[in-house]
Amino acid sequence: ISLVVSTACAHAQNVININASAKVVVPADQISFSINLNAEAENPQEAYDLHKKREQVLVELLKKHDVEEENINFEPISISRISHSQYSSSSKDVVRTTQNVTLSLDDFDTYEQIQLTLIGSDFDEFNGNFMSSEAERGEEQALQQALTTAREKAATIAQATGLSISGIKNISYSYNQSGPRPLMERSAMKASNSLMDFAQTVSVSANVSVTYNFQQ
Repeated sequence: ISLVVSTACAHAQNVININASAKVVVPADQISFSINLNAEAENPQEAYDLHKKREQVLVELLKKHDVEEENINFEPISISRISHSQYSSSSKDVVRTTQNVTLSLDDFDTYEQIQLTLIGSDFDEFNGNFMSSEAERGEEQALQQALTTAREKAATIAQATGLSISGIKNISYSYNQSGPRPLMERSAMKASNSLMDFAQTVSVSANVSVTYNFQQ
């Protein structure tokens, strides 16, 4: 775990306002896999039928890899009429369907296998992002670190200005995740020469704004 902290402070009448942030690094052990299921045809029924065929391919693929229902999220099908005219003087209207499906996967090999099958089945819009099952723990640690820093900075300012902290007027906080980044060490490596063999991490940060009451 690494930690990055930044602080800022401001004075107001009878209060000291402190802004602090802390960052904790947690293992990236999950992938959020977003798939845009779509189809195009000359009329709504043909577009819908093609969409359902591709949907069946995806459903069979999820069953094959035992992706649990709780790890599958999707939006309803949207159907719209669009015009292809940017490359030609004459436009041609077609009907397009779209539907977003998001998978949460903890098996990186499954992620790669699903991608290969999707490409072979004419899916052309999908992407993945690293996540961590330990993100909540990271948020708690980062929040504790940020609050500790804010308190220490407030005490330093109060002591330097001859004030005494009498309580807390207000606290607000937020979280943010970023990544991935590689781990500095890897105890064992596979021999498959894949980037997915390199351990990654996700940075979880907490930002706090604390207003302390003070007195002379």
